[in-house]
Parts: sequence; C-alpha cells; structure tokens
Amino acid sequence: MNSPISEALLLRATATTLDAHRAKLPQVSGPFRLPDPIGVAGQITELGRSITEMGDEYLFRAGAPAPQEHTAHTAEALASAIGSVAQAASALGTVAQQIAFVARTAGKRDDVGYEDAHTVAGQMIEFAVETANDDLAEAAQTLRTAASAVSPPAVQLQRAALARSPGATATAPAPTATAAPATAAVQRAPARSR
Repeated sequence: MNSPISEALLLRATATTLDAHRAKLPQVSGPFRLPDPIGVAGQITELGRSITEMGDEYLFRAGAPAPQEHTAHTAEALASAIGSVAQAASALGTVAQQIAFVARTAGKRDDVGYEDAHTVAGQMIEFAVETANDDLAEAAQTLRTAASAVSPPAVQLQRAALARSPGATATAPAPTATAAPATAAVQRAPARSR
C-alpha cells in the first residue's frame, strides 16, 4: 500500500492539476464576452478526465482490505474532491447550454424579449463560471488539507519551518522517503461542509 509521503504527493499533484483547470476558465470580469464554445467543451472534457483519474485512485484505496489511516484519509479527500469537480463540470455544462441558446437565437434580434433573454444568458454564464471557479478552489483546498494531514510529522515540521523562514518559497522541496517513519500518527483535518 502507499506510504504517507506518496499519498501526500498524489494529493498535492492533483490539487495543482485542479488549479490549472481553474486558470483556464473563461474570464468573466470586465466587459462581457461570450466564451468560446470549443474551449468550454474542452474544459468539460478535461474535468471529466480528472474525475475519472481521481475515481480510479479512490477505487484503489477503497478496495484495500483494512486500509491504514493515511490511505483512508486520502480516499475520503479524493471522494470529496470528486464531488466538487463534478459540480464544476456541471456549472460549465450550464455555460455550454447558454452559449448554445445564444447561438440558436442569434437571428431573432427583432423578437420581443430578445435583449432580456440574452442579458439573462450572460448573467447565467458569469454566475456558472464563478461557481466552477469556487468548486475547483474548494476541491484543491480539500486535497491540500488532506496532504498536510497525511504527511509524516517530520515533513509537516519541515514545511512549517520553511513557511516561517525569511524568503520562503511557495513550494517546499519534495520530502525524501527517509524523512519520517511510515508508522507516524496522522492528524485528521476537519471536513468542510458545503
């Protein structure tokens, strides 16, 4: 089974992937522009791949007989993140739906209610993108919190010391396998409620 260090590395790497997804979301600040439908479709596909990958990692851990605490904690964090990423994908589905509505009604500018309908579509797109952003941020934070909880105590102390030192960088060096014994006690992080 995986060690606490390998579990923490997986959780942090997955969180970084989710941050990359967030960075690709359509920009909704400033003057409104309709997002590119192909770009939105690609993002939905990428989120689907991330859900599948996290699901596979969860399955690997959930199927383990008598899993160690760090394994169970990783599985719990992955399951929570899957839920948040699925909500983000759903929000992008709303974006895609509204883009399709705008395209379908583009030739009906003279119809009563056209302007209002398109204004509402734009507002829904902005809200859905913000929702997707929040859901992905929540998923990444859940994974990082779990990574800190499953890290061996020596690694936790090393990261805390690096964070307090002058000129600390945002990323600490990767811990080595000899940083702490794998049987170290693991602190549980409180679960976030939605």
